[in-house]
Amino acid sequence: MENKYVLTIKAEDRPGLLHLVTGVVNKKLIPCISLTAAPTDIHEIVLITMELEVSEKALQPLLRKLENVIEVFAVEAVRYDMAISQRSAYFKLNKEILASPQAEAISKYGAQIINLYPDTVLIGKSGSEAMIRQLYNALEGPFLLGFSQTGLIADSKLIEHEDIERISRLAA
Repeated sequence: MENKYVLTIKAEDRPGLLHLVTGVVNKKLIPCISLTAAPTDIHEIVLITMELEVSEKALQPLLRKLENVIEVFAVEAVRYDMAISQRSAYFKLNKEILASPQAEAISKYGAQIINLYPDTVLIGKSGSEAMIRQLYNALEGPFLLGFSQTGLIADSKLIEHEDIERISRLAA
């Protein structure tokens, strides 16, 4: 049975890194639900967060393959339902929503108005997938013109004790 897992990968940031990481996942034919790569406070270290649907049996070989990528310092996998993570979402709405009872959903779910256009309004919301889904459901209807959502970013220890030696070699 396949489960959702959140993988956090700490790696040396270099051109082609995402190609290497996604290549390992693609070779195993594992569906990737979301992928996020972001710089960290440590120069030249990037944090890659992947949301995958994979069986527990296939997970361990995948982790070993990812750890064998030269640029990768560490890989951590957590079941999606156990991960502390969040996403960001944008909702493009017809401006007429502001005069309707549906407008209450914007403040009820802690969304923010990002920009006002002549005929539309752009709102943003960060939070769990469930919170974003609740807001989407509250806004769904004739006023909702568009929706987009980022991949997730998960809480992860940036540096483990065994990573320090590898990172110090990178800095040298």
